[in-house]
Amino acid sequence: MQNRVTLRDVCREAGVSKATISHVLNNKPGVGIETRKRILEIIRRMGYKPRPAARHLSLARTETLACVFEDLTPGWLLSIYRGILSKAAEMKYHVITALSVWEGDQFELPTNVLGTASVDGLLWLDPRTTPDIIRRFKQEQHMPFIVLQGHLDDPDITTISIEDARGAYLAVKHLIETGRRKLMLITGQEDNYDSQQKLLGSRQALSEAGLSIAPEYIVNGHHVDDYAIRAVDAFMKAGHKLPDAIFAFNDNMALAVMRWLMDRGIRVPEDVAIVGFDGIDDARRSGLTTVETPMRELGMLAVQTLIELIHTPSAERKAQHIMMGGTLAVRKSTTG
Repeated sequence: MQNRVTLRDVCREAGVSKATISHVLNNKPGVGIETRKRILEIIRRMGYKPRPAARHLSLARTETLACVFEDLTPGWLLSIYRGILSKAAEMKYHVITALSVWEGDQFELPTNVLGTASVDGLLWLDPRTTPDIIRRFKQEQHMPFIVLQGHLDDPDITTISIEDARGAYLAVKHLIETGRRKLMLITGQEDNYDSQQKLLGSRQALSEAGLSIAPEYIVNGHHVDDYAIRAVDAFMKAGHKLPDAIFAFNDNMALAVMRWLMDRGIRVPEDVAIVGFDGIDDARRSGLTTVETPMRELGMLAVQTLIELIHTPSAERKAQHIMMGGTLAVRKSTTG
């Protein structure tokens, strides 16, 4: 009696992994057309018939994704998260979320999530995470993951980010075109890559207009509304002349400073024009000119890209570095 052909026999004959065979049997993406045809011909020729139970186990997937965030308080992060949930539901995937709870868990948090939860892949958004941490994580984990708003030149790690420098350039150029000449920039942390890129784009727009900015007119708001107000208050108490325009590196800081100025009788935009960055809902309701970024679309694209990676054999995965641009939404905080 002839022995039953096993999955291992097919793998040996085709020279591919069990996962690749499973992709073909279940009509999943991630296998090239010619490879798929060759495997199907081998299966037909060898008379391989998968057992239902073994076929299910071979997939070894949970249809669950993990998301790791430092925080979800800022409006732009919530927009990304809504996009993640929307696309995951559309593609019949579950999502579990982990938030940072203590300083210094940039590496431990995603590692612990993958160690304790049954997931197929990871979406990772933590501005504190360095390229070294990400590379160390890649070496220790053998699961598809995507870094959101992360910037590293690694051919094996997929990243999806907003084009911050271009957005900041548009914001500052708009202020200059409305006749403003004495600008203030409210930045994020000095070591934050997003903030560095926005500063770069701002300086480019100023340079093209033949303008410069004094160091004291660049204040650190840490991307937090309260910090931004304290920075502007300290600037004013130091006796510096009021700028005629402010570009804050996110909407939360821009809105907080706008309210703080108006409470003190400083008119917006007559005395000071203000531009933010992100495009959160409160910006639209408050009439804030801002660089609207496709945060929800970023979350949706991240899920779709991660699921494609999950269904692609590890040897055939190719990293992508995707940049998404923003658009300037002009409102009354700069035009009256």
